[in-house]
Amino acid sequence: MRKIVQIFCLIIIAGLLGWVVSVDVESKPTEVLTSTIEEPTAVKDTCIGDCSLCEIECIYERDSVEDSATVMEVTSLDEFEDVSGSDEFEDLSSSDEFEEVTFLEEIDTEPLVNKSNKRLLVVVLSLFLATALAGMFMEYPKFRNLRYLFLLTSLAVVGFGFGGSCPCMLKSFDNTLLFIAGNEVKWASLVLFIGLIPLTYVFGRVWCGWICHFGALQEFIHRKSKWNFWKTTKAQKVLFGVQIGVFSIWVLWLLIAQTSSICKYDPFVKIFNLNINGMVNYIVVGLLIVLSLFVNRPFCRAICPIGFVLGWVARIPYAQKLHIDSTCGGCGKCETVCDKGAISGEKLHKHKVDVNACILCGECISQCAKKAILADKTDIKETK
Repeated sequence: MRKIVQIFCLIIIAGLLGWVVSVDVESKPTEVLTSTIEEPTAVKDTCIGDCSLCEIECIYERDSVEDSATVMEVTSLDEFEDVSGSDEFEDLSSSDEFEEVTFLEEIDTEPLVNKSNKRLLVVVLSLFLATALAGMFMEYPKFRNLRYLFLLTSLAVVGFGFGGSCPCMLKSFDNTLLFIAGNEVKWASLVLFIGLIPLTYVFGRVWCGWICHFGALQEFIHRKSKWNFWKTTKAQKVLFGVQIGVFSIWVLWLLIAQTSSICKYDPFVKIFNLNINGMVNYIVVGLLIVLSLFVNRPFCRAICPIGFVLGWVARIPYAQKLHIDSTCGGCGKCETVCDKGAISGEKLHKHKVDVNACILCGECISQCAKKAILADKTDIKETK
């Protein structure tokens, strides 16, 4: 039954992706007044020059300015000459005037998929498709060997390739909270975070372990060492407490400020854009790199609000997650190989999986000689 549900979701994602790709968003060429060209150009330079995470919003704003300029040109061309004409009042009373108003109203109607958000939706749905595939096949040994290829592709294409980590989960998370608080945001910017919730329930937290370009950067920087303090159960409790505190402050700040400032201080954005400016950003980026060398995914384990939310999604009964069955002999190989500290237990006793920390990388499955670690929809009580 689990596979049937996953295949059904995979078909839906593929269908949505195909539909978005097939949508024709090309606009008819129009002449814009020379005096109005400077304004959209300034919008582009200000937004994208500062952070390409907001590109979807900048494009929308720029297109809106261009459309307004076009309408202004159409309605104002020879307008004053017509006013002086003797037939002006006859034209106003004619029936064709209502047709012209209707035409202008149709121009202002924005389609669901337009040139401002199509690129973003294609990228997000492609990431969803990769997440679904990883969740379906991560149980198979040969497929698990492709995990680093998935991470490298995401890092190269979504991170450095699109010039600044676009789309960004953190920006999508912020916009979702701002939308809930009653602020106006572009709906396309909400798709990534909201879509990850049902995806995680059906396919598990493979987004974090296989696709996320933030996690990929930290994992490639990390160097294994004998310093395993951060893998202990006590350390996991401390990190989880820190994550709860950071999440609470994050949400509270957004509700108070009613705006998102993540683009200005996000170290991943600075690294992917190869543009670090300001002492604060140098310090934040430096801390991320140094901590990543010694701790596997420090940002993910202590700060990331996306991972925090998805960890709780994984705790919902019958969500896709790893669990260890009764055949476990307590050899401890799974605990040793897990760099995230998600598996714990006493020697020669059955071990357990902390679903809040597990990102379904699958390393423990490969090490278990008794095949006691399974990825299945199982009730949360079985993992305790």
